[in-house]
Amino acid sequence: MNANLGATPTDFVFRAADRMRIAGCTNAIAREGMSLSLQCQHEALLDHYLGILLNSLRQESPENTIEVYFPSNTDSLLNRFNEALSSQTVDQAIRAPSDTRRAQIWIVQDAQDLPEAEIQLLARLIQNFPGANIRAILLTIGTNASHNLSAFGRKILRWEIEAPNAEQAQAALDLARTEGYLVPVTQLLKRIQHPSQNKDRDINPLDAAIFADPSPGEPNANANARTQQVKQQVQAFHDKGQQAITQSTQMVGKWRKNNTLLGMAIGAALGLSTLSMLWIQPEAFGIHVGAKIKAHMPLPIEWPEPKNAPATSNTPASVESVPLAAPTEPDQPR
Repeated sequence: MNANLGATPTDFVFRAADRMRIAGCTNAIAREGMSLSLQCQHEALLDHYLGILLNSLRQESPENTIEVYFPSNTDSLLNRFNEALSSQTVDQAIRAPSDTRRAQIWIVQDAQDLPEAEIQLLARLIQNFPGANIRAILLTIGTNASHNLSAFGRKILRWEIEAPNAEQAQAALDLARTEGYLVPVTQLLKRIQHPSQNKDRDINPLDAAIFADPSPGEPNANANARTQQVKQQVQAFHDKGQQAITQSTQMVGKWRKNNTLLGMAIGAALGLSTLSMLWIQPEAFGIHVGAKIKAHMPLPIEWPEPKNAPATSNTPASVESVPLAAPTEPDQPR
Protein backbone atom coordinates (compact mmCIF):
# COMPACT_ATOMS: atom_id res chain seq x y z
CA MET A 1 0.00 0.00 0.00
CA ASN A 2 1.36 3.41 -0.92
CA ALA A 3 2.10 5.65 2.03
CA ASN A 4 0.95 8.82 0.24
CA LEU A 5 -2.32 7.50 -1.17
CA GLY A 6 -4.77 10.42 -1.19
CA ALA A 7 -2.12 12.89 0.03
CA THR A 8 -2.16 16.64 -0.63
CA PRO A 9 0.68 19.20 -0.67
CA THR A 10 0.27 19.62 3.11
CA ASP A 11 -0.45 16.13 4.50
CA PHE A 12 1.99 13.80 2.72
CA VAL A 13 3.91 11.25 4.79
CA PHE A 14 6.86 9.01 4.00
CA ARG A 15 5.57 5.68 5.34
CA ALA A 16 2.23 3.92 5.52
CA ALA A 17 2.96 3.27 9.21
CA ASP A 18 3.16 7.04 9.80
CA ARG A 19 -0.34 7.48 8.40
CA MET A 20 -1.64 4.76 10.71
CA ARG A 21 0.11 6.31 13.73
CA ILE A 22 -1.47 9.68 13.03
CA ALA A 23 -4.90 8.09 12.89
CA GLY A 24 -4.25 6.20 16.14
CA CYS A 25 -2.99 9.30 17.96
CA THR A 26 -5.98 11.30 16.76
CA ASN A 27 -8.42 8.76 18.17
CA ALA A 28 -6.49 8.43 21.46
CA ILE A 29 -6.39 12.18 22.08
CA ALA A 30 -9.90 13.04 20.89
CA ARG A 31 -11.84 10.02 22.18
CA GLU A 32 -9.81 8.40 24.96
CA GLY A 33 -8.41 11.44 26.77
CA MET A 34 -4.78 10.50 26.17
CA SER A 35 -1.78 12.83 26.04
CA LEU A 36 1.02 12.48 23.48
CA SER A 37 4.80 12.87 23.44
CA LEU A 38 6.18 13.61 19.97
CA GLN A 39 9.94 13.40 19.58
CA CYS A 40 11.99 13.95 16.42
CA GLN A 41 15.56 14.83 15.58
CA HIS A 42 14.50 17.24 12.82
CA GLU A 43 12.37 20.25 13.75
CA ALA A 44 11.03 20.62 10.20
CA LEU A 45 9.75 17.03 10.11
CA LEU A 46 8.26 17.41 13.61
CA ASP A 47 6.37 20.56 12.57
CA HIS A 48 5.11 18.87 9.38
CA TYR A 49 3.72 15.83 11.19
CA LEU A 50 2.27 18.00 13.96
CA GLY A 51 0.36 20.00 11.35
CA ILE A 52 -1.12 16.79 9.90
CA LEU A 53 -2.08 15.61 13.40
CA LEU A 54 -3.79 18.89 14.33
CA ASN A 55 -5.77 18.93 11.08
CA SER A 56 -6.90 15.38 11.82
CA LEU A 57 -7.91 16.38 15.36
CA ARG A 58 -9.98 19.32 14.08
CA GLN A 59 -11.81 17.04 11.67
CA GLU A 60 -12.35 14.32 14.26
CA SER A 61 -13.55 16.56 17.10
CA PRO A 62 -14.09 20.20 16.07
CA GLU A 63 -15.58 21.01 19.50
CA ASN A 64 -12.17 20.62 21.19
CA THR A 65 -9.98 23.68 21.71
CA ILE A 66 -6.32 23.65 20.68
CA GLU A 67 -3.85 26.17 22.04
CA VAL A 68 -0.08 26.53 22.12
CA TYR A 69 1.37 26.66 25.60
CA PHE A 70 4.82 28.10 26.39
CA PRO A 71 5.40 27.55 30.11
CA SER A 72 8.04 29.95 31.39
CA ASN A 73 8.06 28.77 35.02
CA THR A 74 6.07 26.81 37.59
CA ASP A 75 3.97 29.80 38.61
CA SER A 76 2.78 30.38 35.06
CA LEU A 77 1.80 26.70 34.78
CA LEU A 78 -0.19 26.84 38.00
CA ASN A 79 -1.90 30.08 36.98
CA ARG A 80 -2.86 28.62 33.61
CA PHE A 81 -4.26 25.50 35.22
CA ASN A 82 -6.25 27.57 37.72
CA GLU A 83 -7.80 29.43 34.80
CA ALA A 84 -8.91 26.11 33.33
CA LEU A 85 -10.53 25.14 36.63
CA SER A 86 -12.07 28.53 37.44
CA SER A 87 -15.56 27.53 36.26
CA GLN A 88 -15.64 24.25 38.22
CA THR A 89 -15.96 23.26 41.83
CA VAL A 90 -13.38 21.10 43.56
CA ASP A 91 -15.72 18.11 43.42
CA GLN A 92 -16.16 18.58 39.66
CA ALA A 93 -12.45 19.03 39.09
CA ILE A 94 -11.46 15.73 40.70
CA ARG A 95 -14.11 13.71 38.85
CA ALA A 96 -14.01 12.48 35.30
CA PRO A 97 -15.73 14.90 32.90
CA SER A 98 -19.22 14.06 31.76
CA ASP A 99 -18.52 15.30 28.23
CA THR A 100 -15.11 14.11 27.05
CA ARG A 101 -15.56 15.73 23.65
CA ARG A 102 -15.07 19.31 24.89
CA ALA A 103 -11.41 18.94 25.76
CA GLN A 104 -8.53 21.39 25.92
CA ILE A 105 -5.48 20.28 23.96
CA TRP A 106 -2.25 22.01 25.02
CA ILE A 107 0.66 22.07 22.58
CA VAL A 108 3.79 22.27 24.76
CA GLN A 109 6.59 23.60 22.54
CA ASP A 110 10.27 22.82 23.19
CA ALA A 111 9.53 20.33 25.94
CA GLN A 112 13.21 19.35 25.97
CA ASP A 113 14.03 22.77 27.49
CA LEU A 114 11.57 22.41 30.39
CA PRO A 115 12.86 21.35 33.82
CA GLU A 116 12.02 17.81 34.86
CA ALA A 117 10.03 19.12 37.84
CA GLU A 118 7.75 21.17 35.61
CA ILE A 119 6.98 18.20 33.36
CA GLN A 120 6.15 16.11 36.42
CA LEU A 121 3.93 18.90 37.79
CA LEU A 122 2.01 19.15 34.50
CA ALA A 123 1.48 15.38 34.51
CA ARG A 124 0.22 15.35 38.11
CA LEU A 125 -2.18 18.23 37.49
CA ILE A 126 -3.69 16.47 34.47
CA GLN A 127 -3.95 13.18 36.37
CA ASN A 128 -5.31 14.60 39.65
CA PHE A 129 -7.83 16.97 38.06
CA PRO A 130 -9.49 14.99 35.23
CA GLY A 131 -12.45 17.37 35.35
CA ALA A 132 -10.32 20.00 33.63
CA ASN A 133 -10.36 17.70 30.58
CA ILE A 134 -6.86 18.71 29.47
CA ARG A 135 -4.67 16.66 27.13
CA ALA A 136 -1.05 17.66 26.43
CA ILE A 137 1.03 17.20 23.30
CA LEU A 138 4.71 17.48 24.26
CA LEU A 139 7.04 18.42 21.39
CA THR A 140 10.63 17.33 21.91
CA ILE A 141 13.42 18.07 19.43
CA GLY A 142 16.56 15.92 19.57
CA THR A 143 17.45 12.35 20.41
CA ASN A 144 18.70 12.68 23.97
CA ALA A 145 16.05 15.01 25.34
CA SER A 146 13.46 12.53 26.57
CA HIS A 147 11.88 13.29 29.97
CA ASN A 148 10.59 10.83 32.50
CA LEU A 149 6.89 10.61 31.71
CA SER A 150 5.93 8.01 34.31
CA ALA A 151 3.78 10.60 36.16
CA PHE A 152 1.30 10.46 33.25
CA GLY A 153 0.71 6.77 33.97
CA ARG A 154 -1.05 4.99 31.14
CA LYS A 155 -2.64 8.17 29.82
CA ILE A 156 0.18 9.10 27.42
CA LEU A 157 1.43 7.81 24.08
CA ARG A 158 4.99 8.13 22.78
CA TRP A 159 6.00 8.48 19.15
CA GLU A 160 9.56 9.02 17.99
CA ILE A 161 9.29 10.21 14.38
CA GLU A 162 12.07 8.86 12.17
CA ALA A 163 13.43 10.63 9.12
CA PRO A 164 12.88 8.84 5.77
CA ASN A 165 15.71 6.84 4.27
CA ALA A 166 16.91 7.30 0.68
CA GLU A 167 14.41 4.83 -0.82
CA GLN A 168 11.44 6.33 1.03
CA ALA A 169 12.49 9.86 0.06
CA GLN A 170 12.83 8.87 -3.59
CA ALA A 171 9.42 7.19 -3.57
CA ALA A 172 7.87 10.33 -2.06
CA LEU A 173 9.50 12.46 -4.74
CA ASP A 174 8.30 10.21 -7.56
CA LEU A 175 4.71 10.24 -6.31
CA ALA A 176 4.79 13.99 -5.65
CA ARG A 177 6.04 14.58 -9.18
CA THR A 178 3.11 12.56 -10.51
CA GLU A 179 0.49 14.15 -8.24
CA GLY A 180 1.73 17.71 -8.71
CA TYR A 181 3.14 18.69 -5.29
CA LEU A 182 6.84 18.16 -5.88
CA VAL A 183 7.95 21.53 -4.50
CA PRO A 184 6.80 21.09 -0.84
CA VAL A 185 8.16 17.54 -0.69
CA THR A 186 11.52 18.64 -2.06
CA GLN A 187 11.72 21.59 0.30
CA LEU A 188 10.96 19.45 3.35
CA LEU A 189 13.51 16.81 2.35
CA LYS A 190 16.17 19.46 1.84
CA ARG A 191 15.44 20.94 5.28
CA ILE A 192 15.74 17.48 6.82
CA GLN A 193 18.89 16.50 4.95
CA HIS A 194 20.61 19.90 4.99
CA PRO A 195 19.58 22.05 7.95
CA SER A 196 20.26 25.77 7.77
CA GLN A 197 23.16 25.51 10.21
CA ASN A 198 24.91 23.04 7.87
CA LYS A 199 24.26 24.73 4.53
CA ASP A 200 28.01 25.06 3.76
CA ARG A 201 28.89 21.40 4.15
CA ASP A 202 29.72 19.15 1.20
CA ILE A 203 26.82 17.41 -0.55
CA ASN A 204 27.40 13.90 -1.79
CA PRO A 205 26.29 12.92 -5.32
CA LEU A 206 23.37 10.78 -4.10
CA ASP A 207 21.92 13.69 -2.12
CA ALA A 208 22.37 15.98 -5.12
CA ALA A 209 20.46 13.56 -7.35
CA ILE A 210 17.60 13.08 -4.87
CA PHE A 211 17.23 16.57 -3.47
CA ALA A 212 17.97 18.61 -6.60
CA ASP A 213 15.79 21.68 -7.19
CA PRO A 214 12.96 20.99 -9.66
CA SER A 215 13.87 24.08 -11.68
CA PRO A 216 12.51 24.14 -15.24
CA GLY A 217 15.91 25.08 -16.68
CA GLU A 218 17.58 21.80 -15.75
CA PRO A 219 15.08 18.99 -16.37
CA ASN A 220 17.49 16.99 -18.51
CA ALA A 221 20.17 16.82 -15.82
CA ASN A 222 17.76 15.40 -13.27
CA ALA A 223 16.31 13.01 -15.81
CA ASN A 224 19.77 11.83 -16.86
CA ALA A 225 20.77 11.29 -13.23
CA ARG A 226 17.66 9.24 -12.58
CA THR A 227 18.15 7.29 -15.83
CA GLN A 228 21.72 6.47 -14.89
CA GLN A 229 20.59 5.32 -11.47
CA VAL A 230 17.93 3.08 -12.99
CA LYS A 231 20.48 1.63 -15.43
CA GLN A 232 22.80 0.79 -12.59
CA GLN A 233 20.00 -0.96 -10.73
CA VAL A 234 19.00 -2.92 -13.85
CA GLN A 235 22.63 -3.93 -14.47
CA ALA A 236 22.91 -5.12 -10.87
CA PHE A 237 19.75 -7.23 -11.24
CA HIS A 238 21.11 -8.61 -14.53
CA ASP A 239 24.43 -9.62 -12.97
CA LYS A 240 22.65 -11.32 -10.10
CA GLY A 241 20.42 -13.16 -12.57
CA GLN A 242 23.39 -14.37 -14.61
CA GLN A 243 25.10 -15.60 -11.48
CA ALA A 244 21.98 -17.46 -10.42
CA ILE A 245 21.64 -19.08 -13.88
CA THR A 246 25.30 -20.21 -13.83
CA GLN A 247 24.91 -21.74 -10.40
CA SER A 248 21.71 -23.50 -11.46
CA THR A 249 23.41 -24.94 -14.58
CA GLN A 250 26.28 -26.29 -12.52
CA MET A 251 23.86 -27.87 -10.07
CA VAL A 252 21.90 -29.49 -12.93
CA GLY A 253 25.13 -30.91 -14.44
CA LYS A 254 26.15 -32.43 -11.12
CA TRP A 255 22.66 -33.83 -10.70
CA ARG A 256 22.72 -35.47 -14.16
CA LYS A 257 26.16 -37.00 -13.54
CA ASN A 258 25.11 -38.43 -10.22
CA ASN A 259 21.87 -39.75 -11.73
CA THR A 260 23.80 -41.44 -14.59
CA LEU A 261 25.99 -43.36 -12.17
CA LEU A 262 22.96 -44.26 -10.11
CA GLY A 263 21.13 -45.52 -13.21
CA MET A 264 24.08 -47.72 -14.23
CA ALA A 265 24.22 -49.21 -10.75
CA ILE A 266 20.49 -49.90 -10.76
CA GLY A 267 20.72 -51.48 -14.24
CA ALA A 268 23.56 -53.80 -13.17
CA ALA A 269 21.61 -54.86 -10.10
CA LEU A 270 18.54 -55.62 -12.21
CA GLY A 271 20.67 -57.68 -14.66
CA LEU A 272 22.17 -59.77 -11.88
CA SER A 273 18.78 -60.41 -10.36
CA THR A 274 17.39 -61.47 -13.77
CA LEU A 275 20.22 -63.96 -14.35
CA SER A 276 19.72 -65.36 -10.86
CA MET A 277 16.00 -65.89 -11.52
CA LEU A 278 16.83 -67.49 -14.87
CA TRP A 279 19.17 -69.94 -13.18
CA ILE A 280 16.81 -70.79 -10.32
CA GLN A 281 13.41 -70.77 -12.11
CA PRO A 282 13.84 -71.13 -15.87
CA GLU A 283 10.13 -72.02 -16.24
CA ALA A 284 9.28 -68.36 -15.48
CA PHE A 285 11.03 -67.42 -18.73
CA GLY A 286 9.27 -70.11 -20.92
CA ILE A 287 12.05 -72.76 -20.79
CA HIS A 288 10.40 -76.26 -20.29
CA VAL A 289 13.03 -78.34 -18.59
CA GLY A 290 10.46 -81.00 -17.53
CA ALA A 291 9.98 -82.24 -21.16
CA LYS A 292 13.07 -84.48 -21.01
CA ILE A 293 12.07 -85.91 -17.66
CA LYS A 294 8.61 -86.74 -18.99
CA ALA A 295 10.06 -88.74 -21.91
CA HIS A 296 11.71 -91.30 -19.56
CA MET A 297 8.56 -91.90 -17.49
CA PRO A 298 6.73 -95.31 -18.06
CA LEU A 299 3.54 -95.26 -20.06
CA PRO A 300 0.27 -95.60 -18.13
CA ILE A 301 -1.23 -99.15 -17.92
CA GLU A 302 -4.63 -99.61 -19.54
CA TRP A 303 -6.69 -102.44 -18.01
CA PRO A 304 -9.26 -104.26 -20.18
CA GLU A 305 -12.89 -103.73 -19.34
CA PRO A 306 -14.91 -106.79 -18.19
CA LYS A 307 -17.07 -108.37 -20.85
CA ASN A 308 -20.24 -108.54 -18.76
CA ALA A 309 -20.00 -104.94 -17.54
CA PRO A 310 -23.36 -103.36 -17.15
CA ALA A 311 -24.28 -100.63 -19.57
CA THR A 312 -23.94 -97.10 -18.30
CA SER A 313 -27.04 -95.05 -17.99
CA ASN A 314 -27.39 -91.35 -18.77
CA THR A 315 -30.10 -90.88 -16.10
CA PRO A 316 -29.10 -88.28 -13.51
CA ALA A 317 -28.14 -89.68 -10.13
CA SER A 318 -30.39 -89.22 -7.17
CA VAL A 319 -30.82 -90.58 -3.70
CA GLU A 320 -33.79 -92.71 -4.83
CA SER A 321 -32.09 -94.17 -7.91
CA VAL A 322 -28.84 -95.19 -6.25
CA PRO A 323 -29.30 -98.26 -3.96
CA LEU A 324 -27.66 -97.94 -0.62
CA ALA A 325 -25.11 -100.65 0.13
CA ALA A 326 -25.63 -102.77 3.23
CA PRO A 327 -23.19 -102.15 5.97
CA THR A 328 -20.37 -104.61 6.02
CA GLU A 329 -19.49 -106.45 9.22
CA PRO A 330 -16.01 -106.01 10.38
CA ASP A 331 -13.70 -108.94 10.12
CA GLN A 332 -13.63 -111.07 13.16
CA PRO A 333 -10.30 -111.30 14.75
CA ARG A 334 -8.65 -114.57 14.50
